[in-house]
Formats: sequence, structure tokens, C-alpha cells
Amino acid sequence: MRKTAKWATLILIVGLLFAGIGALMGGVNSVTFDHGFRIVHNGTTNHKLGQVKQLNLDVTDTDIELVAGQQASVTVSGPEVKATKVNLSAGVLTISRNSSLPGFGFDFVSNHQPHIKIVLPRKTLAQLNLNLNNGDLSIQQVTAKTATITLGSGDMTANQLSVTNQGEFKNSSGDIDLSHVTLNKVTGQLNSGELSIDNSTLTEFNATNNSGDTDIEHTKLSGIIGLTNHSGDVELNNSNTIGYRLKADSGDISVHDAEHSSPYNQEPNAADRLEITSASGDIDIE
Repeated sequence: MRKTAKWATLILIVGLLFAGIGALMGGVNSVTFDHGFRIVHNGTTNHKLGQVKQLNLDVTDTDIELVAGQQASVTVSGPEVKATKVNLSAGVLTISRNSSLPGFGFDFVSNHQPHIKIVLPRKTLAQLNLNLNNGDLSIQQVTAKTATITLGSGDMTANQLSVTNQGEFKNSSGDIDLSHVTLNKVTGQLNSGELSIDNSTLTEFNATNNSGDTDIEHTKLSGIIGLTNHSGDVELNNSNTIGYRLKADSGDISVHDAEHSSPYNQEPNAADRLEITSASGDIDIE
């Protein structure tokens, strides 16, 4: 207890020291120490771009918004906008940001992390490569031949996203919500979070969810759709698939309001079929 109290007191003193430095430097400000004390400034910067054929993004502690528009551009807002590097070369747009605050310090006024808004004309990208170490991702009206999307911790929301050739998405911690998407030969992997898909078209789609529910509604399914849940329910609403290979190690199986024991097979070799495995959770198909 004494050791804990000492650390708490030390942290309080350091916090008050940074607060005092912020006040002396022009008011209550966020302060960091990086080769000397300095104020962390919030700001906005905009980059107008030419033709973009490929997007490579690798950021930490940053929220990303990717939308369609007339003019390609990148807008960075929040603390330390200069920490975000934007480069366009031979049609390849590269955006990187290692961290929001260099060194160490205390944030007294900023209640949000950096935000990057990327606007791209509605043309098909050759490649879409997004890597977010910590932050939310929002995608609106984007088409790519191939896509690789990785999130360390944060939610992913996509509306009218099309992947025409192949792709994959991974999320270590956070939900993935897809609406009006068209995905061809895409694989998904969630470590902890819910996967929700509605009003979409899926062809040869596979997803694994280690901890969380999988919910697919009002979606056209083609080819083999593989879903594996280690802990969580799998629910499909308004599925037009007639072939099933279903297995629930610990949970119930229901197909169009009819209960079945595990494993349950119906036209298991059909070209269009569902292959669903649930280690701990129910399988419900309506």
C-alpha cells in the first residue's frame, strides 16, 4: 500500500508540474516532453492530390475516414498534424503516422485523437492497404480490386465498399459493421468483437470470430460461405442458400424454425452452401 501511495503521489506531482508548465506557456494546455517541454497544438491541414491508384496507410492512435468525392484529398485534424506524413508518387498514396504524442506528457484539453479524412474519386483502386494500430475506421463508397485491412483496436464501419478480386480484414479488438457491401473472395478474422453484415452481396466469403456474434441479414450469398465462431452465436436472416454443413459443439441449430441435432447436413455438396461451425454458441438460419 505504501509503495502504491508513493507512485500515486509521484504521478500527481508530475501531472501538476505539467499543468503548471502548460499554464505558464499560455493557459491550460496539453504538454509533452521531447527534447524540452512544449505545447501540443491542435490544428488542421489539407493536402489536395492528383490521381490515386493505390492507397497504403499505416497509422497509430488515429481515426480514419475514407469517402468518395470529386477531388482527391487528405485532411488531417487534431493534435500534432505534422506527425502525419502524406506522399503521392506514381499514383500510390502513402499515409503514415507513428504516434499522436512524441516523448511523454499530459493531455489536459484534447479529448480526441487525430483524425484523417481521405477523399477519393469514385474509381476502382488497384489496391487498398489499411493498417490501424489503434483507432476507428469508416469507409463510404469505395471500390478496390484487392483490399487488406487490419485493425489493432477499434471499430470498422463500411457502407458501399466493393472488393472485386480478393481481400482480407482483421480486427484484434472491436466490431466490424458492413452494410451494402459487395465482397468477392474475402476472408475476415475477428479476435474479439461482433461481425454484422446487412443488405450486401457475398461471394466465396469466409470469416472466423474467436469471441463475438456473427449476424448476416438480407444478403445475397454465392459459392461456399464459411463461418467459424469459437465463442458466440451465428445468425443469418433471409438467407437464400439451400446447401448446409452445420456443426455446433455446444449450442443449438435452427434452420427455418426447425431444430436439428449436430452435425446437420442438407445438400452438403451444393455449389452455393453454408459451412458453419460454432464451438460455443447457437446457429440460427431464417
